[in-house]
Amino acid sequence: MRCTVDPILQIKDLQTHFFTKAGVLKAVDGVSLEIKSGEIVGLVGESGSGKSITGFSIMGLVDAPGQIVGGQIL
Repeated sequence: MRCTVDPILQIKDLQTHFFTKAGVLKAVDGVSLEIKSGEIVGLVGESGSGKSITGFSIMGLVDAPGQIVGGQIL
């Protein structure tokens, strides 16, 4: 019998954009991930790739002019 574990965090197609006078900056564009109980996850990438904004979006800490414009955080 296979044991299934429900995810404790599920992100589906997250999109966070910043609306500036110079235009729209797509800081996070289509991030999806799933974390289950007991898992350890690291988010890696180059400087400016959206790691911090992804974390801020998950925690609901995106400041203006940033806005979550799409996706789901469950």
